[in-house]
Formats: sequence, C-alpha cells, structure tokens
Amino acid sequence: MTETLVRKGVRRFRAAGIAAAIVGTVMLSAAGTAAAVEKNLTYKGGFPLIGDQQVAVVVKAEIPATAKAGEPISVPFTLDVDAGQAAGDGLRLVGAKKLSGTISSKVNIALGEQKVAIPIELPIPDTEVPAEGPLKFTATGKVDFTIPAGTPAGEATSSVDAAATSHIVTDSSLGEFDVDLTLDPPDQDAVLGKTTVS
Repeated sequence: MTETLVRKGVRRFRAAGIAAAIVGTVMLSAAGTAAAVEKNLTYKGGFPLIGDQQVAVVVKAEIPATAKAGEPISVPFTLDVDAGQAAGDGLRLVGAKKLSGTISSKVNIALGEQKVAIPIELPIPDTEVPAEGPLKFTATGKVDFTIPAGTPAGEATSSVDAAATSHIVTDSSLGEFDVDLTLDPPDQDAVLGKTTVS
C-alpha cells in the first residue's frame, strides 16, 4: 500500500514537473516573440518659473516581432524621465513635496505608404520630490492597438513621436501644469523596432 502511494506520488510529481516544463517553454516562446528595446532621447520643454529645460528620457518597450492585421496587440511601455536639477530646484522653491500626473505622446507606425499614429498615455505615480538633486520619475503602462484589418503584409517600423506632453500635478502653489516637449535635437533616431505584419 505504501509503495503504491509512493509510486503514485512520484508519477504526480513527474507529471507536475512535465506540466511546469511545458508552461515554462510556452512562456519562453511567447517572450521570444517580442524584442526588448531601450532608447535614450532628449527633449526640450518650457517649465513654470525656470523656463526651457532639457529633459532626458529612456524609452523602454517590447516591440512584437510579428503581428496579424485585425488582431489586438499590447505593448509594455516605460519612460524613465530625468527632468534635471533646475526642475528639482523649482519644485523645492515652491515647497512641493510630491508630484503625479500623466505623459502623453504617440507611437508612429509606418508600413509601406500607410502611416498610423497610436496615442500613448502613461500614468506618473505619486513621486516624492527629492530633498536635493535632479527631478526624476518613471511612467509605466502599456499601449493597446490593432493593426487595421486589410493592412497589406510587410514590415512595419515603430517610432516615438517627436512631441510629448507631461501633465504634472503638485501639492504646491503651482498646482497643475503642462510641459510641452519636443525632441532636441530633432534629428535623433527615434525608431523603436520593426514588426512583420501578416
């Protein structure tokens, strides 16, 4: 009886192990269908009190290697933003302790003669204003879109748009404000990757 239970337990363990291996393989295969990309870009935008400032942004995304027209796609997106020392000093000057908000931009997709602009809006979580140093924050989310049905097969190129807007909410006398950003210099390589559309 004990031997039978042990054998059954071993079989169950092996079955569980095989199942886990299969799931792991499927997850690895799924992960392999997207290419992780990291792009360093610089923007310029006008801030309250401190005027025009350069903003460094690291764009992180997982661009799908393949996609089918008419089927939805979800692309994880992260923006690591360094708004600089002056932005930190400006917020500290008005007594800001934290900020939040959103970043809005677009991903431009070009496939042959067709071009589609996909809007992006990523939340800026509650972020503490540092006691000293540059202002930094991270916006994370995803971009959901569908390549229109009937789109011809081919290679689609995804690029970050040259313009973006940060809507900043503070706990200071500044309240809420927008910072309109443009790539500076404008000729930076903003290509994120390529996707084969079928």
